Amino acid sequence: MIEFRLLGSVELVVDGRTVDLGPSKQRGIVAALLADPDQSISTETLVARVWDAPPETIRNSVYTYMTRLRRILRTATANTGELPEIRRLHGSYRIEASPGSIDLSVFRDLVGRARAMAPDDPGRAETLSRALALWRGEPLAGLDSDWVRRFRDSLGQLRHEAIAEWADAELRRGNPKLVAADLREALLEHPLAEDLHERLLCAYRLDNREAEALAHYDRLRRTLATELGVDPGPRLRELHAQLLNGAATTEIPAAEPISVRPAPEPDPMPGAPDRVPGLPDRVREAAGGVEPGGFRGRVADIERIRRALTEESGAVLITGSPGIGKSALAMRVAEGLSDRFPDGVLRVELGGSAPVPAESYTVLGHLLVALGVPAAALPRDCAGRAARYRAELADRRVLVLLDDAASPAQLAPLLAVGPRSAVLINARIALDNNGIRTTVLRELTMSESMEVLCALLGEERVRAEEWATTALVRCCSGIPLALHAVGSRLAARPHWTITQQLGRMSEEQRRLHEFAYGASDIRNGLAMMVARLSPAAVRVLHHLGTTLAPREPFGTVALTGLPDPAAALNELLAAHLITLADRDVPGPRYVMLEIHRLYAKHLMSDAALTALPV
Repeated sequence: MIEFRLLGSVELVVDGRTVDLGPSKQRGIVAALLADPDQSISTETLVARVWDAPPETIRNSVYTYMTRLRRILRTATANTGELPEIRRLHGSYRIEASPGSIDLSVFRDLVGRARAMAPDDPGRAETLSRALALWRGEPLAGLDSDWVRRFRDSLGQLRHEAIAEWADAELRRGNPKLVAADLREALLEHPLAEDLHERLLCAYRLDNREAEALAHYDRLRRTLATELGVDPGPRLRELHAQLLNGAATTEIPAAEPISVRPAPEPDPMPGAPDRVPGLPDRVREAAGGVEPGGFRGRVADIERIRRALTEESGAVLITGSPGIGKSALAMRVAEGLSDRFPDGVLRVELGGSAPVPAESYTVLGHLLVALGVPAAALPRDCAGRAARYRAELADRRVLVLLDDAASPAQLAPLLAVGPRSAVLINARIALDNNGIRTTVLRELTMSESMEVLCALLGEERVRAEEWATTALVRCCSGIPLALHAVGSRLAARPHWTITQQLGRMSEEQRRLHEFAYGASDIRNGLAMMVARLSPAAVRVLHHLGTTLAPREPFGTVALTGLPDPAAALNELLAAHLITLADRDVPGPRYVMLEIHRLYAKHLMSDAALTALPV
C-alpha cells in the first residue's frame, strides 16, 4: 500500500514503512506536485512554489531533484503493484498517483461527500471524523516558502470549517460531551475562533453544564478584550443571554467565514454631519494591500462605481493587475454607500487565488446564515439556495462584496440579489458576465503616488528629497502595493534617506526584492497570475521582458514557432500584464509597466522556457 502524506510532514509510506524523500527542496517539489495531482504543473510554477529566490542554476537543481525522486519512487514501489510516476511534458511536470493514495485528496473528497449529505444524516459526522483523522499536525511541516505558507493557511481554513461542521453534526446526533472534549482541544490551536466557541457553549448547554459555559464565556470575553480590544460577537452574546435566562438552545450555529457590518443608526441631531462608519477591522485586515485608512486617489473610479451600483446595473466588477488596490477600492466604495444600503454590507472571500476556490453552494450557505436563515433550513442544492438568497434580499437594501472571484461559473448563483441590493466584485482577471459593469484599475498618478508616500513618511521627509521621491515613485510604477512596501521599509528606518533607498533599487534584479516588505510582496500576486497563463503566453511575456526598454510601446512580437502572436498578447492583456497604449496610430499598441517588465525579464530562463509549446 502506498501513501503520500501532506497533512503533517511530507512523507511517502510504502507498506507501513516511511521512505526518505530527501532534503527539504526535494520534498517541496513532491508537495507542489501533490497539491494538484490531476494537473500538469509548469516548471515556472513549480519553481515559484518551492523557491522564494531561485538561484541562477535553478534548472539544473530541478532536473537533479526530479531524477532523484523518480529513482526513489521506482525503488520504493517496485514490489507493490502500483507505480506512481513523475512525468514531464513540454516543460511541465505531473505526478501520476491514485487520488486514494494522497491524504490531502482523500481529505478533500471526504469533506465534499459530507457536505453533500443532509444536515441530520448520521453519516455526516462519521465522514467528517474520518477526514479530520487524516491530520497529523501542521501540513507540509518542515517546508517554508511563500507558496507553502499560503497553501498551509488555506488548508488550515478548510480544516477549521470541517471541525465546525463535524461539531454541528455531532450535536445534532446528541453527542455534546464528545463535542465539548474535542473543541476544547481544537481551541488550544485557535483560541480566538469565535465560531468554535459558539459550538462549545452549545455543547455545554445541551449537556446541562451551564456553569462551565458561563465560566468559559467569561474567560473568552476577557481574552478578546486583552488580545483584540473587542467584545464577543453578537451570536456569542446571544448564547450568553440564553444561558443567563435559562433558555433552551434550539439552533446549532453554522460556520460563517464572512464579515457582516450592520446598518448604522441614524444620527438624531438635526444638521449634524453625515457619519461614515468604518468597516470592521476583520474586513480591513482581510483585504490586503493598502487599507482604506491609507487610501489615496481613485476619485473618478469611486464616482463611476458608485453611480453604477446605485443607478445603473447594480453589479460592478473591479479588476486590474496584482497589487493595484482592488480590495481597498471596494471597501472605500462600501464606506461611502452606507446611506444607500441601510440594511448593511456582507463581505465574503471567494478564494479565486487559492488552490481550491470556494464553491458557490457553500458561499450561498454562509450568506443565508448571515441573513438569518437557520442552518437546518438551508436548501440542499445550489439552485434552491440561490432562490432562497434572492427571496431573502427581495425587500432589503444590502451591498454584497464578493472578494477575489474565480470564474463566471462561481459568480453566477451569487448575483441574484434583487432590485434593491447591489453586488461589488473584485477579481484578478476579467470575467465575462452580462449585466456586470467592469472597472479596470490603472496605476496611480504621480501626485496620488506622492500622497501615498507622504501618508507613510510624513510630508516634511518627502519634500526634503523631492527629486529622489519622484524617481522612487517612477520605480514603483504607480502600484499601491509596491509603494506601500517601499514606503513601509523607509518608515521603519527613519535614519535612511530616500536617496539611499533609491540607490538600493538601482540594480534591476534587486529592485524586485525591494518591492517586498512584511506581508506586502507584489511578486506573490504576479507569480499566481503567471501560473494561470498558457505556455505560449509565458514565453511571450519572458521575451518582452528581455527585449523591451522601460516604457517602450510595441505592436506585436516575433518569435520562432509562435503561430498566433495576437492570441498570446490578448491573454497577457486580459491578465493585466500589458496594457493598451494611448496612441493615435493604426492597430493596437501595447506597453508594460516597469515592475511587470522586470518580473518578466527575470522569469526562470531554463531550456524549457524556449521549448514551450505553442
